[in-house]
Amino acid sequence: MKIVLIIIASIIICVLAQSFIPLWWIFAPITFVAALITPFKTGLRSFFVGVLIVFVSWMILYLFKDMANDSVMSNKMANLFSVKSNIWLFIIASTLMGLVGGLTALSGYFFRKR
Repeated sequence: MKIVLIIIASIIICVLAQSFIPLWWIFAPITFVAALITPFKTGLRSFFVGVLIVFVSWMILYLFKDMANDSVMSNKMANLFSVKSNIWLFIIASTLMGLVGGLTALSGYFFRKR
């Protein structure tokens, strides 16, 4: 239960931090600290929790920003990259950022084990 609360709190903190601080990498210290304070049994679990935190927070942010401009920019970007839908564009970008979040969470795990 403690891990679920840390995941939800980390998602909320990531969304708020990325909304107010204009840096794309601001989620990295958040996932690092989340993995540092959470007692994960394996590094793989820590990695997937980091991926989950960043993936969900980026999807939330993308959808809110996309609704604000009636999907004009995302449709143009999807056409530019020959992607069938702007949702696929969101999934691809969120997955790439999720991998970065997973790696920072994994480094937090190894820092805790050391």
